[in-house]
Amino acid sequence: MQVWIVEYIYDDNGSVGVRTAKVTAPDYETARHFALGDAPNVDFVMSLRPESDDQFLGRPAIRAREMTGQVVHDVPDPDEDIEEDDDI
Repeated sequence: MQVWIVEYIYDDNGSVGVRTAKVTAPDYETARHFALGDAPNVDFVMSLRPESDDQFLGRPAIRAREMTGQVVHDVPDPDEDIEEDDDI
């Protein structure tokens, strides 16, 4: 048996709902079947991946806000901040 991570993004009464769950199943198709049966809403987007140490906590929430046009973070590109002083 393998542990699978399910990330749901759905409409939660006008706001973006995000839910993460774990499913234990022998293969992808079985895990997908269980995940679809546990969906939080009729309309949703779901990703299903095997559990690993490389997963980034918060990724579903960040992706959901990006999908709806909300700014999660504004990290400037360090290469854009370089000012050229050669014009002096």
